[in-house]
Formats: sequence, structure tokens, C-alpha cells
Amino acid sequence: MQEQFRGGQKSCQNNLGRDSNIELLRLVCMLFILLHHSLDLGLCISGYQGMATPMGVVLNSFFIVAVNCFVLISGYFGIKTKCKGLIHLYIMCAFYSVIPTLFSFYEAGQFVWRDFFYSFLVFSHSKWWFIECYILLFFFAPMLNAIKSVSKRRYIIILLLWSVITFYFGYLWKSSLNSTGYNTINFMFLYLIGQFIALYMPNLKMYRIKLILLYIINSLIIAGIGIVILKVKIDLEWISLLSVPYNSPFVVLGAVLLFMIFRTFSFQSKSINWLASSALAIYLLHCNAVVREYLWPFIAHLQEIVNNGWLLSLYLVFLALTIMMACILIDKLRMFITNPVERLVLKINWDEYTNKLVTKIDNWIG
Repeated sequence: MQEQFRGGQKSCQNNLGRDSNIELLRLVCMLFILLHHSLDLGLCISGYQGMATPMGVVLNSFFIVAVNCFVLISGYFGIKTKCKGLIHLYIMCAFYSVIPTLFSFYEAGQFVWRDFFYSFLVFSHSKWWFIECYILLFFFAPMLNAIKSVSKRRYIIILLLWSVITFYFGYLWKSSLNSTGYNTINFMFLYLIGQFIALYMPNLKMYRIKLILLYIINSLIIAGIGIVILKVKIDLEWISLLSVPYNSPFVVLGAVLLFMIFRTFSFQSKSINWLASSALAIYLLHCNAVVREYLWPFIAHLQEIVNNGWLLSLYLVFLALTIMMACILIDKLRMFITNPVERLVLKINWDEYTNKLVTKIDNWIG
């Protein structure tokens, strides 16, 4: 499934064959996610942790679209639900779950069997909410891909109906179906938007500057909602509920605009593709429970050392880039360790066994 993060159907090509503009977008999104988490979990100035500053709210409004953009990319290229992809993702996630868990045992001087067992259940007990949602999206992908066969008109109707569920019932009235966008329902909606762009939207290269301006304006609208909530001095929880939830129409629009901006470029770079092939590892590592215990207090301490807001912003960008590079290098080492295991497991023809199981069920029903 790691291939889906690198471009779905086109990821089967070699490193030079992938669209480097989209591969670069993956890295930019990961940078945005790191900066968002630095503001949210490190400095605690974006409104999520009961504290907020105008600067934190404004900066976060540009970064908050990154996760949605990742899912758009999956929809744009399409997910192929195959055992090979599932095994690949599991081995990768298990590595970044089990190893830090063992490190935490060593540090605590105590081995906990339950935690060790749960560290292997990466799709349900890892606390990587994105992975839990994405694996469900992976299972629903065949049904979502089938929507490609409908007419353009019917596709638009489907998106409009899903927009009502997402924006009216979810964003506006906080329905339990999709109250904040941190769920598979929202991922499915974004997947369909990405798929629609691939099928029907032209490349808006001549409108690149306008797209960039629209992205800036849209981000400022997101920030404006948050600053109004901040200035009115109502419960800051409403910043996360109205300004920056993933099912906000402005956050969704921002993700689409960011994707469309990078889509207007076209170039090939082996270096960018090599770096982007480890993009998911950046998320898995810096969001690991063990790593978080050290990373966010360190960033919080930076605020005590650097008093100038603009200088602190530069420090955060430099730190985020450093973390990204470190995670990428760690992942290359991880590949050296796990790729032989993956090749061994993939020698088993899992798809053949799956097809036999489906055939037996079909015969039993028939």
C-alpha cells in the first residue's frame, strides 16, 4: 500500500517515471503536517490545546490542509486493493510501532506483554489515527473506484450529496457521522474529489498564479474564523470545531487548491522521488507515542529560548526539515532490514488464496 502514497497506478513506474511535481507535494504536505503539529502539540498556540495566538492561528491555517491533500492524491491516482499493498504497509507500520515500544520498555526497565502485543496491531491499536482511517479507505476503494463508471453528471450529483453530509450535517451541525473530518467518511469524500479531478478536471497551468492567490485568500479566511473566535473570547475549542476541522469547506477547498497548484507543474527528479518514497515514514516516526514524549517538549522549550516570533518560525521550519531528513534516512535503513522479509512473505501468492476463498463462498451461496 505504500505505493498508494507514492502515486497509485503510476507508482508502478520507476523513480524517474513518477510525476515529481506530485512527489514534491507529498513532501510539502509532510512539512506542513510537522509544522502544524509543532504549533499544536509543541508550542500549543493554534487553539487545539486551550491556548492560541493570532500568529499561531494564521500560520496553522496554511498548514491544516496537508492531510486532506494526501488523501486527494490517493483518489487522484487510485488505490488498488491488493494483498501486496496491505502487507507492505503492515510491515512498515509494524517496524515503527514495535521498535519504539521495545525502546520504551528498555527505558522504563519493565516489559509489558500487553503493550508488546498491541504494538503489532498497527491498524487498530497504534494510535496513528490517519493509518486507521486509511486502511478502511483501502478496503472501501473498490466501491469508490466503481463510481468512475457513472456519467459525469451522476458523479457531480454524488459529490453534491456527499457535500451535504460533510458540510451541512458534519461541519455545521456536528453529526456523529462526520463531526470533525478525522474519519474514513471524510477520507472517502476526499478520495472521490481526487478521482473526479483525474477524470474530468483540466490542468489549469495558465491559471497557476490565480490558484496560488485563491489558496492564500482561502487560508486567510480559515485564519479569520479562528481569530474572530479568539477575539470574541468564547471557548477556544470552537477554533478546532469551526476554523480548522478537516471537514470544513474551506479546509477541503484549500487542499484542492494546493493540489491543483502542484498539478500545474510537470517535471521529473530522481532525487525528489527518492525522498518522497519515504514520506509516510516521516508521519509514522514523528507521530509515534514514544517519539512524541521527547519531540514536543523540546519544541515547547524553544519558545522559552527564542523570544522573537519570526525567528522562532525560522527555527521551526529548519527543525521540521531536519526531522524530515532524519526520518527519510531512518526509513532507508528500515527498507534494508524489512525488504528481505517483505519479499519472503510476498512469495506466497496471497491474491490466489483470496480468489479461492471468494470462489468457495460463491459456490457455497450458489
